[in-house]
Amino acid sequence: MSSSEWNKVDFNQFINEFDYELIVNNAPTILYSKKDKEHEAYNSLIAFFFIAGGLLIYISLSYIFEFIFNLGLIIVVSIVAIIIDLFLIINYIKSNVYIRPLECWVEIHRGKSQNDVNYYCFTYYPIFTGKCHPNEVKNVIFKFYQEEVLKSKIDITQIEVYLKINQINKEKIGYFFQYGEGRPFGDENIIRNSWKFFPSHQSKEENFIAIANWDHQFEWRNDLELDFDKLHQYAPWVIQKWTKMNLKPLNEEFKGRYNWNLRNIISEPKLTPWIAGLENQTYENPMAYWDINIIDEALENIIGKVKEVKKLKKVKNQLPMFKSYFRDSNA
Repeated sequence: MSSSEWNKVDFNQFINEFDYELIVNNAPTILYSKKDKEHEAYNSLIAFFFIAGGLLIYISLSYIFEFIFNLGLIIVVSIVAIIIDLFLIINYIKSNVYIRPLECWVEIHRGKSQNDVNYYCFTYYPIFTGKCHPNEVKNVIFKFYQEEVLKSKIDITQIEVYLKINQINKEKIGYFFQYGEGRPFGDENIIRNSWKFFPSHQSKEENFIAIANWDHQFEWRNDLELDFDKLHQYAPWVIQKWTKMNLKPLNEEFKGRYNWNLRNIISEPKLTPWIAGLENQTYENPMAYWDINIIDEALENIIGKVKEVKKLKKVKNQLPMFKSYFRDSNA
């Protein structure tokens, strides 16, 4: 599809011609899991209870067997154990980070006109506070890239809503997004070129668009209800609706601030709704696996071609090198 078939519309101009409610009412309601979170430092939590339990046993035995009772030694041991436990519990709390929708940006494009009907695409960008790769090593490496190159750890997703508007009617045609139906939430092998069109009636009867996996692809609430394991394992699910308070126009300043050109986001609409057979139109993003490629290249350059590493402790000594690698590449 040629991008010349779509022209970006000034947001304020569109609002003046129509109204803000048209943007808000067509914004897709999101269903997200409260179990979507960063890797937790379980080892710190286990060590916390181990040390706390050991301290209590030591104090109890000291009182029971008076011959080993030494108040000064007990105080010293207790202080050391408490300091270590504080460090461990703080480390665990810091790792217990939930990922949630932050806000939603929107762009408006106008396509061809036919028989007094204007075709529009509202591109909504639900923004998440981050995302967590199932592989701990790749997760940390990509966060280094975000920190040093992208300068932000937010995750930007994309849902296109197509409409046709004339002087009388404003009709929603359907949705287009990365469809992740049927895959486990924590499956590392994500298929990025899985864009699929759905007619507007798909969203009726509160069939919200749900988060399908850690990569924040999407599926329908009805799909989720057919997947008993996912539905209950990742409950509770929270409904996120967009309002004027958290729905914002995407502009060039935002794109510059979040290094849009370095991400895998194609802003132009991907379908041509004025052509018949919309359900059969396809799209493949040439930068679909941009982040995976960045991670793999960094791993190869620093630790060489070895079998996949999943445990962070195995590359602990190389972590500063990964950070320097991205800092130097951005210099």
